[in-house]
Amino acid sequence: MNKKDDIHDVIENAIENHPAFGDFLTTEEKQTFIDYGIVHSAVEKEVLCKQGDNDRRVFIIIIGEVEISEGSGDSKVVLSHLKRGEVFGEIAALFEPVRISNVIVTKPSVFLVIPGAVFEKVIAGRSELYAEILERYKSRVSENALRGVDLFRQLDKETLQPLIDAASIIGISPNQVIINEGESGDYFYIMIRGTARVSHLVGSSNINLALIHPGDYFGEWSVLTGAPRAATVAAIDRVYLLRIERGIMLDFIQAQPEVAERMDLIAHNRHDCIPGSTSADSAEELSQWLQNLEDVVTRYCD
Repeated sequence: MNKKDDIHDVIENAIENHPAFGDFLTTEEKQTFIDYGIVHSAVEKEVLCKQGDNDRRVFIIIIGEVEISEGSGDSKVVLSHLKRGEVFGEIAALFEPVRISNVIVTKPSVFLVIPGAVFEKVIAGRSELYAEILERYKSRVSENALRGVDLFRQLDKETLQPLIDAASIIGISPNQVIINEGESGDYFYIMIRGTARVSHLVGSSNINLALIHPGDYFGEWSVLTGAPRAATVAAIDRVYLLRIERGIMLDFIQAQPEVAERMDLIAHNRHDCIPGSTSADSAEELSQWLQNLEDVVTRYCD
């Protein structure tokens, strides 16, 4: 067997033995990874991924070993070592968060590097596979989602652990309502993937107020105040969300007063921007608000 065949076999075995890829990917999809992947040689101590960087590449180790760690200097914590045939980077490729770990080469190594866009294209169209990856990597996905929100980004993993443990990941079909205006608010949400629309009923009209993208959160007003939902949120395309129960979130922010203060400020600012959200909003004020909105739409659509 020549060297090229050996590399090909290692790559095929790594994909086949991956806990999600091997069971769900078709032969053609596995071959796509091989066809578009780039073989990269790395020397000892080379940094492949740096914590905090926005990097979507997926790596399959053909030969060698890498170290996975968090922090730097005296605060560095080694999490694991990966060897021949193992895969890393797939979560970042799908959800586009910043890297939560450093990856450093510990022995001269060779990798197949799959571009994030190629990896995403293969996986994104397969909701069953996507959901399987989410479930298998729930803890990592939950931590990534939380760190994607400014409120939690500076907190260490130990502090975030209660939210990571309590979080659940849910998938929502296109056009499905996630929360309804007026209903009780039992959950806090973070968008992992997809886009959702925020709307509010004014008179007999539903007015679109905002779009929610990956890294955005919603539902905090009801969680903080116990008031009914102030707006409706519905999926535009297929979305995946991190969901945390209200009691868990309240316990967490009570233990983190800085987070509570910032969340409360943002919640009130958002709520005050909703027409009809305060008793001072008269029929004339609502009419003026709608006229202003119509003027903006006309200006940008003509």
